[in-house]
Amino acid sequence: MKKEELITALGELGYRLFIPEKKRLSSKKFLDVLDDLSGSEDSRLIEAFPVVLANCAHRGIKLDIRGLLSRYARRSQRRANLEKLILSSSDLLAQEGLDKPEGLDGTVDPLRVKYGDLLKEEVLDLDKHRSVSTERLRNALRRYTIDLERSESIRERDRRRQLRSFQLDLHLSTLFPPKQKELVLKKLKGNPLSKTEQEYYSRVVKKKLEGLANNELRKIALALTKK
Repeated sequence: MKKEELITALGELGYRLFIPEKKRLSSKKFLDVLDDLSGSEDSRLIEAFPVVLANCAHRGIKLDIRGLLSRYARRSQRRANLEKLILSSSDLLAQEGLDKPEGLDGTVDPLRVKYGDLLKEEVLDLDKHRSVSTERLRNALRRYTIDLERSESIRERDRRRQLRSFQLDLHLSTLFPPKQKELVLKKLKGNPLSKTEQEYYSRVVKKKLEGLANNELRKIALALTKK
């Protein structure tokens, strides 16, 4: 097992101290993925097509959709499969209120003239042996949206937590010398103090904290900081 695979496996098993850095996917890589999805025999993989487009838009990556289609002859079945998936996925993104990747809109209008509204049907037929449910395409996109919103909410909470931690550290450094600040943080985290530390905390630090907690003093501080 390669190091990156080992780290990923550990993360999946709950050991997340080390997380491999995410590689930035290129526009060509996105196009290759879309191409491979359109040719897949597994409908569960094909359902990821609109998700890939949504993720591409989220990352701000421009796609050369015309270049992707030009990989195949105009009348080939493989090109027709790509066209149908591109059109239906674009319409799904619009219906779900999601951004489209740059480079998509210019190719969609001619495809709509050619194929009409593909989402009206329950099944999107690709070739003789392959099809995909339009409802499953929609559900896959909705799951991605929910996961994205959840992950962004977590990141936002982490950012707020880091900001509060930074502000707390800044204010403590302003009000307390290093040793006293260390004792305040120890007490805040519930860490044990030595007998000497406890005596010093009770005799000096706690009295400062009691002063900071005084309502009248807080009112004065608020009034003066507004001037």
